[in-house]
Amino acid sequence: MTKVSSVSHDERRGAVIEQWFNRLLGFSAALVMFTMMLVTFVDVVGRDLLASPLPGGFEITEFLLASLIFLGLPLVTAEAGHVEVDLLDSVIPRWFKPIQNVIISLVNIIALGTLSWLMWQFAIRTYKYNDTTAVLEIPYAGLTFLMASCCTLAALALLVMLLTGRSRLTSNDNDYQT
Repeated sequence: MTKVSSVSHDERRGAVIEQWFNRLLGFSAALVMFTMMLVTFVDVVGRDLLASPLPGGFEITEFLLASLIFLGLPLVTAEAGHVEVDLLDSVIPRWFKPIQNVIISLVNIIALGTLSWLMWQFAIRTYKYNDTTAVLEIPYAGLTFLMASCCTLAALALLVMLLTGRSRLTSNDNDYQT
């Protein structure tokens, strides 16, 4: 097997894995969003028509919203869809832009890696203390482990993007100029 064909095989395998994660996280986020809409609908109808809101509806919505945000984090990260502020891009020479991209990627990896590490510590602590919500007594551990896992996936996505050269746009030709 030649080196060229093994590289393309590895690239295909990576694309399949990336597609699988995108579908899994996207479907999970869509399911959470649908559930959140359903809970809100039942809560509003119960409050307005039956004078009886959904017990713990606020807690359930909080859980679902946090889940939705953290399920979207690796998806947005893998698509390089985070908001970028380009205050200095017009004054930085073109030759420095690849170096700038690597520096920005490394800072982002360190920041998200640190956040991931702290989230894992928090998840383990909530599991040990068996923390629950006040009204429905839903354990926080599942949510915090989901949050930590998604932070870790986002950090890994940044690392893969840096190693494969997909960290940021290589040129600003595709950016909107104002």
